[in-house]
Amino acid sequence: MDQTNDDMGKGTEFVSYWDSHSRCRLSPYLVRAYKIPFLRSLVLKVVRRLEGGRFFSQTLRDILLVHHGVRVGPYSYGGCVIPGYLPRGTQVGNYSSVSSFMRIYRRNHPFDRISTHPMFFNKGVGLLNEDSIAGIESNPLLIGHDVWIGHETVITPKCRVIGDGCVIGAGAIVTRDVEPFTIVGGNPAKLIRRRFSEDVEKALRESEWWLQPISRLQAHLSHFVQTASFENVDGLRKALQQEAQKSTAEPALP
Repeated sequence: MDQTNDDMGKGTEFVSYWDSHSRCRLSPYLVRAYKIPFLRSLVLKVVRRLEGGRFFSQTLRDILLVHHGVRVGPYSYGGCVIPGYLPRGTQVGNYSSVSSFMRIYRRNHPFDRISTHPMFFNKGVGLLNEDSIAGIESNPLLIGHDVWIGHETVITPKCRVIGDGCVIGAGAIVTRDVEPFTIVGGNPAKLIRRRFSEDVEKALRESEWWLQPISRLQAHLSHFVQTASFENVDGLRKALQQEAQKSTAEPALP
């Protein structure tokens, strides 16, 4: 399911936003204003308007980190850039597509006790002073670069890492780590196939294209709009490496 229309700002100039427009001058004040509950909706609207939408906004990512404990890389979109949607401690890489209808769980109800009810393990319910099981932040989820997580996917606590370049099919129940560049699906999620041959995957890993701003990748769009053959991917890898040797004017992404 493609959600891109909701995540791009109107009139966005795709080539240049991350480099020059993605953190406005009001950014520090907007991050602080977000702390006031009744201002949050307004702050988010202003941020998206001034910084080109959720694909590009650095201030939105500052808000996610400072106020929600979630780190999201450049150009990632969907549920991962909705404040409060992901559990604290979650990290998402660059260029990832995350469904707004997925669910991430970082701990289970204890089923080896008399009761599984949250009154007996969750301090938020009001009966306990402290949680009686490990907290959510003790089991953070790491989502890599260029990951696609489909509609209504469920990520359970035993899954701690979703590797770079993987695809998780809609409705999957993910109960373990997902290896890079694999396609998984089902209940429980199982390997369907690897996305690429060994040599293509190796060239992709070495290219680390996901660390480049979109303004740099625009010159190489021809590589992204065709099948990922070895010749194609290796050509991109070599071109990016040559550019890196020639110029340091535009830093790589975090």
